[in-house]
Order: sequence, then C-alpha cells, then structure tokens
Amino acid sequence: MKTILSISMLFLVTVSFSQKLYIVKSNDLFGLVDESGIEIVSPTYNSIEAFGKIHQDWAKIEQKNLYGLIDKTGKIITEAKYSSIGVYDEYKKGWSLVQKDGKYGFINNTGKEIVHSIYDKIGKFGEYTKDWVLIESQNIKGFINGDGTIIVPLKYATIEEFDKIRKDWALVKDPNGKMGFIDKSGKEIIPVIYDSIDAFTDKKTAENSSIKNDQASVN
Repeated sequence: MKTILSISMLFLVTVSFSQKLYIVKSNDLFGLVDESGIEIVSPTYNSIEAFGKIHQDWAKIEQKNLYGLIDKTGKIITEAKYSSIGVYDEYKKGWSLVQKDGKYGFINNTGKEIVHSIYDKIGKFGEYTKDWVLIESQNIKGFINGDGTIIVPLKYATIEEFDKIRKDWALVKDPNGKMGFIDKSGKEIIPVIYDSIDAFTDKKTAENSSIKNDQASVN
C-alpha cells in the first residue's frame, strides 16, 4: 500500500463511515483509499460497488465487463471472471448464484466455486424436496444437495414433484420417453423402462392389495 500525495484530481465517494474507506476514481478506473489517503486498492477496476450490497464484508468489482469480489483490506476474494454475481443468501445461506459464459453455478462464503458454473438453469432450494435444488443442462435435469453434491445425475427430461403419486417418490421420464420413480435419496425405486405409469384409483383394488400404500400400474 502507498500514500496518495494528492487526491484533488480524484473523485471520492464514501463507502463506509465505520471503516473510513472511500472509492476513488482516476483515469476512469476505480480504487479504494482510507481517510489518511492510504491506498488500499489502486485504481484498477471499471467499477466498485458499495460494501455490504452483495455480501456484508465484501464489495463487487468490475474489470473488463466481468465481476469479482474484494474485502475491506483490498484482498481479492473472487477473481473478476463472472458475468454476474448474485446477492448472498438469496438461494441458500452463505451461497451466491454466479454466471460465467452463460452457465450458472454457486460460490460459497469463502468465494470458492462450490457448484461449478456448468448449468443452463438452477432452481430454488426446497422446490422439490428439502435442501435439494433442480439443475438443468441441455434440457436434461437432476438434483444437487445443500453441500453442492450431485444427488441425482443429469439424466431425466422431466422430474415431477415428490409425493404427487406416492409418498416420497417422484415420477421421472428419460429423453426417450421412458418412465420410472426416484425416491428422496435419489435412488431409482422403479426402473425408468416403462411407457406409462398410472396410479391405482380403485379403492377396493388398493384395499385388497398386499401393499397398503399408493400403488402404480405399468403398461
């Protein structure tokens, strides 16, 4: 770090009164100084957002139309390599949705990419089952859990809601139109080999069945 001898030609905007940091502008590039004129970040970036907007301790920086994150000491938390960085905790506590080369993933509370940016779409946690989120690439779907681990690989064209036909099961269909069921562990309970699956609706049939839970007939 160095002391800026003259700041008269720099445009100062208060970032944080408690931290006494200021955004400075020089030659259309932005940096950070403290109230003593000590340069924390040299004017390097195309923009610096206010601290606390994305993450309580970090600021989003822009460089050549890509975004990253720095902390209040000027340390780079995440390199400027994403086309977008979402607000932390919006999808999951301690996670931020990021986009790179048109694909989505997540970074965690250390700035590390915990889910690689390889997906065309990412849903919301809990939409299908607790602590799972739907992922999609080239119209093929699967699930990851709250650790970023793949629970259900990308292999299904459609995945229905759990519990819709049978408790703790979800109807799935592969790209060839074959159907089956997965459970809430991600296991295929009924192999994905059937052309159609219909729930039994005849009460007498269900009562006479040796299995009292909802049944399914396959054709």
